[in-house]
Amino acid sequence: MPLISIGWELALPIFGGVILGYYLDRVISTKYIFTITFLLIGIGTGYYNLYKYIDLEMLRTRVAEKQDQETGRRP
Repeated sequence: MPLISIGWELALPIFGGVILGYYLDRVISTKYIFTITFLLIGIGTGYYNLYKYIDLEMLRTRVAEKQDQETGRRP
């Protein structure tokens, strides 16, 4: 996965949370409580996505190294 998609994995939940919170604040006529709440939820979700992506890439690297070792031992 290219590096730009890592940025999207982090940015989309944050911006989506802000947009959703802003919309709810306007509909319910509250001050920025939903905007801030969904911003924080978006930040948490974005970093969770980033963590899962890094974990998946580490797993792929380990599997590839293991396959390289196995094929290197065979004649």
